[in-house]
Amino acid sequence: MDALETIEKQRSRTPAVRPDDLPRGIAFAVVSMFLFAVMDAISRVLTRDMGLGVAQILWARFVIFFFFALAIIGPRAFLPSFRSALPRVQILRGVALVFEIGIFILAFRYLPIGDVHAVAAAAPLVVLALSNVMLRERVPFAIWLAVAVGMAGVIIVVRPGLREFSWFHTLPALGALSWGFYQTLVRMVGRLDSANTTLAYTVVIGTALTTCVGPFFWTDPSLAAWGLLLASGLLGAGAHFTLIKAYAACSAPRLQPYGYTLVLWAILVGFVGLGEFPDSWTLAGAAVIVAAGLFALLRERRMA
Repeated sequence: MDALETIEKQRSRTPAVRPDDLPRGIAFAVVSMFLFAVMDAISRVLTRDMGLGVAQILWARFVIFFFFALAIIGPRAFLPSFRSALPRVQILRGVALVFEIGIFILAFRYLPIGDVHAVAAAAPLVVLALSNVMLRERVPFAIWLAVAVGMAGVIIVVRPGLREFSWFHTLPALGALSWGFYQTLVRMVGRLDSANTTLAYTVVIGTALTTCVGPFFWTDPSLAAWGLLLASGLLGAGAHFTLIKAYAACSAPRLQPYGYTLVLWAILVGFVGLGEFPDSWTLAGAAVIVAAGLFALLRERRMA
């Protein structure tokens, strides 16, 4: 029995799926994107400037994330929260998340965070395509148009063919595919499972997988690196929790245009925190992305 059949059977036994709460979903999504941008800037410092490895950062981040989730859910409710209508999908989602985070941390070692997220902004197109196939969600033409315009802005930022290309430029594209797949699975489990259930599976699977490799690639961090590792873990925990809440409040296609705000946050954080000043092409592409998001917001309000 596949996940879609399980969802349909559960729907026949339970009340109709709750309607979308678009303002709540947008608010959680935008906050989540900001937290991700700050976390990624810290990852760039840890890998590029402090010499820490991807496995070590992943392990530290998920251990901190585990204790964060334990505090949010509560020790007594933690084990009962593993009751899931889609346990296999939850496990697959957890594995996809570990892979996606590892890919992006590696990308930040070689590329500015603004450039990485400009390419990774293709993830909404992945979510839209998978939402049609995996979730059978209707995607209005206006949303497709908004995402397409946003992708045009991404192309302006990346300028393919006009830059020297290296192998590590493929990392953000691979990350975008896995990020889009992960978000689709978050929405799938969010239809039937609570946010606490999804959070519990996330931290247990992530901590278990990274514990298998993290200790073998450990480098003693400095005091400053310890502080950044702690901040990175707390930011990641908050970012993933707010993303889970966003998809619990609203369907995946309607939130995708606002995922482009991650590019804008990354440019801002990169400039303020790392001194990576965006060029005129990057600013022009960012303006197109903002316009696409505003169009989607106005269109959604009119439809509502």
